[in-house]
Amino acid sequence: MGVKGTLTKAAELGYVTEVTCGMPKCFCPEELGGAGYFAPRTNQSNDWEATFEHYPIPKVEGGRKTVDNAVLAHRLCNKLDHFIRDGLSIEKDLARIRRAREAAAESYRRPVAPAPAARAPRVRKPRPAPAWRTLPAAEMAAHLLAVPTITDTSWTDASRLRGESRAAFIVRTLTPPKDAA
Repeated sequence: MGVKGTLTKAAELGYVTEVTCGMPKCFCPEELGGAGYFAPRTNQSNDWEATFEHYPIPKVEGGRKTVDNAVLAHRLCNKLDHFIRDGLSIEKDLARIRRAREAAAESYRRPVAPAPAARAPRVRKPRPAPAWRTLPAAEMAAHLLAVPTITDTSWTDASRLRGESRAAFIVRTLTPPKDAA
């Protein structure tokens, strides 16, 4: 599929477990393969190539590009979800989908059933928070030190000091100051 970065890490860590479009409504025509079809990445953008989608917290609501906020989506499904959420027109894109459906039907030369009526949006189950987020500070520090793929921004809003190592940052952030005792 040609995906890299956060989506690959999310799959390796078990956050993305299926190669299907994770948007509430997938617009990919069944004639192309539906939610499970992804076009290979090329130099040209393709409506049906795999993209990263911020979920369960959308980017517009402060969601970050982390493995625990990742869903695999078609480029066009991702765009249409944002347009629908923002109340923008999607008519031009729906026409592109109709043309893609017709082109796929022509290329396969098989009888094609008419497009089904609009399906009800798929209700997403909320993902449970990772267990390490509920650990006491000392145990969380040990876990974060043992798992270097967990980003700083996924567990704190604090920033590292200039030149500060990850280990020192974790200890500083999760260990109370000696004066507080």
